[in-house]
Amino acid sequence: MILALLFANSEGNILVERSVYIVYTVLGDVSVYVVGKDEYDELALAEVIFVITSAVKDVCGKPPTERLFLDKYGKICLSLDEIIWKGYMENTDKDRIRRLVRLKPPTEF
Repeated sequence: MILALLFANSEGNILVERSVYIVYTVLGDVSVYVVGKDEYDELALAEVIFVITSAVKDVCGKPPTERLFLDKYGKICLSLDEIIWKGYMENTDKDRIRRLVRLKPPTEF
């Protein structure tokens, strides 16, 4: 189960504490932390973080700055929702995630 997904603007460490794993990477100005346990060991979390960074780069068009990340925050959250659902990795296909998060303008009632 993936316990947490945290975007921060600071450096971090890789930590293995009993059965809890923390993996991080830096993407532009943003650090991405993924925490897991049980079947999500450091290898599975590395796959999760690869999919997340690919989706964020796809949404932003390039490695994000803080400003670009905040401008695209809604679509990034939708992408994360398609990747991780209720603590489990759901989708890893970049094209499918892109199709699922298309934002449509509101329509009149």
